[in-house]
Amino acid sequence: MRTNEPVGEAFRLEGMRYRLIDSTLEVVGQVGLENLTIRKVSEYAGVSVGLVHHHFQSKGDLVHKTFIYLIRRVREQLIAGRREVHDPVERMKFTADLCFSDEVMSPGVANVWPYMWSSSTHDTEVQRLCAAFSRRLRSNFIFDLRQAGCDRTMATIYAIQAMGLVHGLWIEHRVAAAITLDEVRGVFHGLIDNATNQIWKQRMREPFA
Repeated sequence: MRTNEPVGEAFRLEGMRYRLIDSTLEVVGQVGLENLTIRKVSEYAGVSVGLVHHHFQSKGDLVHKTFIYLIRRVREQLIAGRREVHDPVERMKFTADLCFSDEVMSPGVANVWPYMWSSSTHDTEVQRLCAAFSRRLRSNFIFDLRQAGCDRTMATIYAIQAMGLVHGLWIEHRVAAAITLDEVRGVFHGLIDNATNQIWKQRMREPFA
């Protein structure tokens, strides 16, 4: 029993951290990141302020750990989901849809993302995490486009366009409220269809061997 106690304790502590991060996202969704406090998180989670401080040194530390949690969670969903989709065009669409999933666009998460990107300009650790996530997303698009028959140059160009859409459509939907999520997905899928159709059109124009 003694051998298992440290392991069980580690799981318990990890579970509490995730509970507090989930509570943080719920509170942020209700009052905004600027009005987030440790006390509000503790009240939502039903624990003491001291317990929150036991796991997170400050509000800044809690927000930073929430950033890390979100990026890792989306990355894990991306890796796991892409393994199940074998067609490169459909895999690209899955990747695009994940960027605008219900979870990513939930009030709490959607309020944290822009703050995370803006803080990356002065927080080297956040900048590293954001850059790594962007590189992976871009690499995934390039890989899929290459599998769909695109040469490396055009795959890179289309991937850059796709990354621009991730950020631009997010702002158009979440900030400007000028486009619905269905329209967001339609525009993104349209880019993918256009890119891959152009590949096949180019192939058809090539002389048959």
